[in-house]
Amino acid sequence: MKQGSADDPFADDSGSEERPDEPPVADSTTQSEPGDAADSTPTDSTATAAQRARSLPYIHARDGVKDGRKQRPVFLREHIETGIDDLVARMEAEFGEDVYKTDVTEAAMAVAEDNPELVREKLDEWGYGWA
Repeated sequence: MKQGSADDPFADDSGSEERPDEPPVADSTTQSEPGDAADSTPTDSTATAAQRARSLPYIHARDGVKDGRKQRPVFLREHIETGIDDLVARMEAEFGEDVYKTDVTEAAMAVAEDNPELVREKLDEWGYGWA
């Protein structure tokens, strides 16, 4: 299959390969209807994944940088984009390890959500509220 522009070149390719054209193999010994008690019993693999997700920080519990995220188009002015690159470099220096630009950008959004007064101040600088 040809790699597309939306593929993550840094994603971990290790592990089992999924084939979207083949349905998952059902266990023939336990056939149950939705809502049966068998549905509420976690399998070893889901219990392990759930335990892993509870015990590990986000970046270590995920399978890749795109795991659990939706792509959204964001239009940025050049100086803002450069500022994100500078922020990534600063975070890498702070942590002493590589930091994904996606994580830094999402963290900045989370900080903005936690501090709406800072967002309001920036929007005020940009001219909102002049009417």
